Amino acid sequence: MYVTRCNEKEIYKSFFSPYVTALLGSRRVGKSTFVQHFASLHPQKKWVFLNMDVRAERLRVEKDQLETLIEEKGGQKISQNPLWVVIDEAQKCPSLFEQIKVLYDRLKGTPDVKFILTGSGFLTLHQMAAESLAGRIEIHYLREFGLMEAASLQENSFPRGSSLFEVIYQQPFSEIGRLLQDHLSNLSPHRPSLERALREQLIWGGLPEVLTIKDQEEKIVYLGNYLQTYLEKDIRDIGTLTDLSLYQKMMETIAQQTGSVREDRRLIEALGCTRDTLKKYRGYLEATLVYCELYPYIGSPLKRLVKSPKGYLLNNGLISYLTGVYDLHSLEQTGAVGHRFENWVLKEIQIGLDRDPRRSEIYFWRTSGQVEVDLVVAKGPLVVPYEVAYSSRIDSKKIKHLRQFLREEKKAPFGVYLYNGNFECDESSKILFLPAWGLG
Repeated sequence: MYVTRCNEKEIYKSFFSPYVTALLGSRRVGKSTFVQHFASLHPQKKWVFLNMDVRAERLRVEKDQLETLIEEKGGQKISQNPLWVVIDEAQKCPSLFEQIKVLYDRLKGTPDVKFILTGSGFLTLHQMAAESLAGRIEIHYLREFGLMEAASLQENSFPRGSSLFEVIYQQPFSEIGRLLQDHLSNLSPHRPSLERALREQLIWGGLPEVLTIKDQEEKIVYLGNYLQTYLEKDIRDIGTLTDLSLYQKMMETIAQQTGSVREDRRLIEALGCTRDTLKKYRGYLEATLVYCELYPYIGSPLKRLVKSPKGYLLNNGLISYLTGVYDLHSLEQTGAVGHRFENWVLKEIQIGLDRDPRRSEIYFWRTSGQVEVDLVVAKGPLVVPYEVAYSSRIDSKKIKHLRQFLREEKKAPFGVYLYNGNFECDESSKILFLPAWGLG
């Protein structure tokens, strides 16, 4: 069953643009399925599918034969009829991009060819595109299933409309409370599905195939195979990576510490490696879109902030596999459920931001006095702080931290408290209390 993706509309719009479209996402999030579904909706178009994971095709491109390969696959000259060319795992063939540039520039202003590139390597693809395709490419992201997408696996007719984040960012605060109440009221018939999906994503993450597997042991086997394939196909081929077992050990250590401020000295001691090796290997994690770091928010009124970033292994299912925790009760007993919940919220915010073309960044905030705000989203002229709590009760300490941030940062019109409790809108404090099941 095909599941409508949250930012489908924005990506489809890019497919119809005259630019090259790059669709980025980690392994097995559904990039190929997404493009194939789009192709099935437009059978009248002439489609050509290439894959740089296929050695024979990659070798042809490396010999500067991209145009010939496209014409052979399409059964026609490029100028004969418009061609839609999809190239999977584009980052694995660096010589591809210069050839696309030549074709693009030659055919500019004509509908003869549309390139759609997919890739699971952000830094390499982004760098190659910047060097060869600057001004010619639009980059979009497809992430693992968010809450709404995961819940739609349980219900065939799920409501589609504005996300909660769109409501927050496009309205004055005086209107937000009423609009959010309407949004949550529309979702309330689906609350059981949303809450089940949330609980499942805390343990199993959002890889589409994992969420369609019912048996727990089969889920574990899938995640083990996923990790092995990631190591063998995405990592082993990196020429400067000399120790695959050290790389896996680093992943295991980062999984234990996800959501925490990075402590390189402790990591180096635990792994028995050099600082340069740690930096290089962590860069590979980030380049393959399975890990990200959030840096401290430093606005001009804010002083004495720590400098080290927080690190997140983004897939909760992979964290479960690497830590051996496979049920929510056990996770709650370990005390790590708060970090896992924050990891999930970070993903939901990323998905929400993907639907808006305005530039945005996600940070955290912590002073030397240990006053902390979990997540800070800078989007356009606004800065919005988020406190995240797994509990259904309101933590007065977290509220105090939100209020301090709002006092010190004039760009922040309000704050958000995300938790498992009820919706409230405190107009005097300018704080929104949002139930986690309403995200999407």
